[in-house]
Amino acid sequence: MSANPRVIENDIGQLLKLSVAPHDDWYEVMGGAGLKDIDRKRFNTAVESFVDGSYESAFKRFSRLSAKGSAISQYHLGLMYLKGLGVLQDFCRAHMWLNMASSRGHKKARVQLEKLTNRMSAQQVADAQKLARAWAAQNRKRR
Repeated sequence: MSANPRVIENDIGQLLKLSVAPHDDWYEVMGGAGLKDIDRKRFNTAVESFVDGSYESAFKRFSRLSAKGSAISQYHLGLMYLKGLGVLQDFCRAHMWLNMASSRGHKKARVQLEKLTNRMSAQQVADAQKLARAWAAQNRKRR
C-alpha cells in the first residue's frame, strides 16, 4: 500500500516551503503549546534538521521529545513514518504516533489518523494499537 500524498495534509510541504524564511521559533509558527523552554529549543532544532533535509537527525530529536509527551513531536514522527522521511515508510508506526498525538489533543493528528485508519486493514490498525500500548507502557517505566 502506498501513501496518498493528500493524506499528509501539506504539513511537510509547508515545512519545506518555510525553509526559505528561517524562524527563531518554529514551535510558535506551528502553533505549539505546553513545552518547557529547553524542550522548545530542542523542538526548534528538530525542525531545523528536518528543513535542512537531515531527516535522521530530526527523527532522533522528535523521538526524544515524544518520549516526554510532546504531542506536536509525536505528530511529526507520524508524518515522517507516513511519508518515509528518514525512516522506512510504515503505516502502523505512523498510526501509532498519530494516535498518541491525537490522544494528547493534537487536532491535525486526529484528522490524519482518521484518514490513515480508513486506508488500513483492521489487522494493521490492531497492530498499530498494540505498538502504541507497548510504547506507552515502556515509556511510563522510564519516567
